[in-house]
Amino acid sequence: MRKISGIAFSAVLAMQAGAALAADDWTAELMVDEKNPTAVYKPLPVGALTKPWKLCVAFPHMKDAYYVAKDYGVMIEAKRQNVSATIMAANGYDDVAGQIQQIEDCVAAGGNAVLVNAVSKSGLNGMIEELTRKGVPVLDLGNGVTTDKIAAAALAQYYYAGATAGKYLAETYPAGSGKKKMVWLAGPAGSQWVEDAVKGMKAAIAGSDVDLVKVIYGDTGKATQMKLLEDALQTYPDLTIIGGVAPAIEGAMEIVKERGLKDKKLIAFYSTPPIEQAVRDGIVMATVNDNNLLGSRISVDQALRLLEGKLEVKVASRKFSIIDGKNVNTYDRATLIAPDGFKPVFKIDAVKK
Repeated sequence: MRKISGIAFSAVLAMQAGAALAADDWTAELMVDEKNPTAVYKPLPVGALTKPWKLCVAFPHMKDAYYVAKDYGVMIEAKRQNVSATIMAANGYDDVAGQIQQIEDCVAAGGNAVLVNAVSKSGLNGMIEELTRKGVPVLDLGNGVTTDKIAAAALAQYYYAGATAGKYLAETYPAGSGKKKMVWLAGPAGSQWVEDAVKGMKAAIAGSDVDLVKVIYGDTGKATQMKLLEDALQTYPDLTIIGGVAPAIEGAMEIVKERGLKDKKLIAFYSTPPIEQAVRDGIVMATVNDNNLLGSRISVDQALRLLEGKLEVKVASRKFSIIDGKNVNTYDRATLIAPDGFKPVFKIDAVKK
């Protein structure tokens, strides 16, 4: 089969993504469990809102394409419903005070609801509980928090992200195939999604020939992740598998190329455009599709439904799937990655009619 060039294929995918997201009738498949009996999420139709609501959306950072995609999802759904949104980025997972201040300032400026990817699973609890008492709903955009005062959640249960990657590895390296050592660059310690992904990965590789020698924690900035990986390669020179957060795998791609380490196998438990392209090019063995972009659209719709008194799905858990060489050119990219060339936006104004 003739190989499609990365540039040409990216252009095709960008057009497909733009067309798909412009549609007014999007839906999302959900995981059905004890918290959610709904298999397919359906948003409010255009024209269903009674007020020009204002949303406050808080992300941990905007350092990588994962959160750029989440930003795009918020933007496209806010514009579809013609509501205003202030989108904020903290200075990373250590910036609890900064994220709290951003949210409080946005609410003080008239925000009706808060959508948050929390930098800490417990550090925002007091603020969330205070806003709830004041009648401002707070929604979990996916990272997880420990307070029960969350009004709704558009979750990616990262236990299953880790488990999806782990299952792929276990099937690739089953018991008896020969031990393969792995390090797992997990992301920031203390974040709920990080801890959940580690648990899922460990459960899925149990009984296989994947030998997990170290779980390594650190900020998701690529420079930080590359330093952690450099240290790991020095400590474990006989590593075969490098797994973990997308920035770590992006950094691993550079290190592997620079050092000529062709025997290393790379896998990410969530996706960015460079990771997706590396799967297409055969550099990364697989990545996990967490339908990230759809998650933002769901969360915006949940917020609007709450404000309108029409919430139907309180906990919307997205499905996960593997992207590898077999399906990288055929999966629905519009659920995951922002169109090529998209730059983050931080202010969305409703159009006056």
